Amino acid sequence: MEKEIMLREIREILARGGFEIGEPLFKSISFDLIARGRDRLLILKALINIDALRSEIARELKILAKELEASPIVIGKRSAMGEILDGVIYSRHGIPILSLDTFKDFIIEGEYPMVYASPGGFYVNINGGLLRKIRIDRGISLGQLAKVAGVSRKTIQLYEEGMNATVDSALRLEDYLNVPLIETIDILDFNRYEEERYPYTPRNYEDIYQKLIEIGYDVFFTFKCPFEALSKDNRDIFLTGIGRDTKKIRYKALNLKILTHILEKEAFIIVEKSKYEEIEGVPIIEKEELMEINRKEEIRKMVRERSAI
Repeated sequence: MEKEIMLREIREILARGGFEIGEPLFKSISFDLIARGRDRLLILKALINIDALRSEIARELKILAKELEASPIVIGKRSAMGEILDGVIYSRHGIPILSLDTFKDFIIEGEYPMVYASPGGFYVNINGGLLRKIRIDRGISLGQLAKVAGVSRKTIQLYEEGMNATVDSALRLEDYLNVPLIETIDILDFNRYEEERYPYTPRNYEDIYQKLIEIGYDVFFTFKCPFEALSKDNRDIFLTGIGRDTKKIRYKALNLKILTHILEKEAFIIVEKSKYEEIEGVPIIEKEELMEINRKEEIRKMVRERSAI
């Protein structure tokens, strides 16, 4: 119930920020919402306790974000250490985590946080090049700044080279130099596109995987999504459903219809047998048809023709 309330508030924030929202019908998947704004695509997950974000879910979020050119964000309420503080970015497994109010400020006001939580406390990024320039221009020694900030001379050198600083030390330097040194943190570029390759290939889909690879697609299987894979080449990226239970195909197609609209991508579902060439506007490809295809252009043509039926 608490999560549903949080999701409702997130939807309201996104609507106020001018985002279009796609919400899968499936629950218990790697994300809760996908939102498209004028110049950004967000993959969002709501968690009451951010410690519940498992590494495999985070990995899937990062892969989806990379391949779909999106940004993953988790909105949370608390961790084992206490409430999530406003104005601070937390992270788990490389995914940025915000409080609801911080997310609201970012979406509606365009305000980016400056502080992030890390083992040992709260830190900020400072403009090291500016710090060095001002120190040299004003004839201030490393020792003087070290005394002001309460750190060593070596630490001041590392600040100038780009190392992060504690909030206290950064504020002391800003106050002493009367210059803004603390930089905002780009939530959308947070640990952007860390190199992740998900090794998950279901055994019962191995033949489908090999066929898609053979005709020229890179295939990324998922394990907690409303679709089973992303099939990608240098021109297209298809949300790829695989279905064996005919009773669930329509439900899968409905989910894909929602997601393709918001993602501005195309999709198809591979099935053993079907009397339909499309369901809910999503093209259906029989496995036997797939195995007879030799060029990816044939899939592209089939998808375009059947989605127009």
